[in-house]
Amino acid sequence: MKKFFLMAVLALSMSAFAQRVTPLNITLAEVKLDSLRTLYLAEPIMYRASLDALAQALEKNDKEVKAAKTELKVEKQHAKEMGTSLKKAETMVASLKKLYGKEENELRNMSKTVEKQMKTLGKQNELNDETRNQYRSFLEKQQQELNYSLRDVAERARAISDLETSIQNAKSNLSQFEQQANLKESELKFLETQLKERQKLVKEEQKAAKSL
Repeated sequence: MKKFFLMAVLALSMSAFAQRVTPLNITLAEVKLDSLRTLYLAEPIMYRASLDALAQALEKNDKEVKAAKTELKVEKQHAKEMGTSLKKAETMVASLKKLYGKEENELRNMSKTVEKQMKTLGKQNELNDETRNQYRSFLEKQQQELNYSLRDVAERARAISDLETSIQNAKSNLSQFEQQANLKESELKFLETQLKERQKLVKEEQKAAKSL
């Protein structure tokens, strides 16, 4: 179970690689009222129609900005959750490294004890063959199981080391992701300010154009 959980967390942290914030792709409608006035100087109906079309284009931009803000909110929440997951993974790694280190030491001590018993048995010539063979068989079986356990703990220790590297890479990627999100937030605020200014200009011009 521990090994399965470890591999699952490793796969999860690997999935954090190469994540990128979705870039903004919003182009605000140009508001060139002087040009419009010159173009439709003698055609007030066409001028008002062009202002309406411009207002609609800005309204579309407004929806795009709102969608991008929602998208950014989800991206920032994702970054927060990833940060929490990585902190938990780091705690788990530290705990397992300590556990596996202790397990390896215990297994090696037991292995040394068995080796010592094998040497002692080799010197006990007074024992009959049946007793000697049965005890040797028991010790060999025990040594075999200990060797298997040592290989297993070594494999888990390597996996933990790989996971540790993976977590560090994921943290670096997360830092870049957060920087991208912050930049996107600044760009969105700038776009939103520009949009409101343009909408205000068009709205005021629409109001003035009604008297034409």
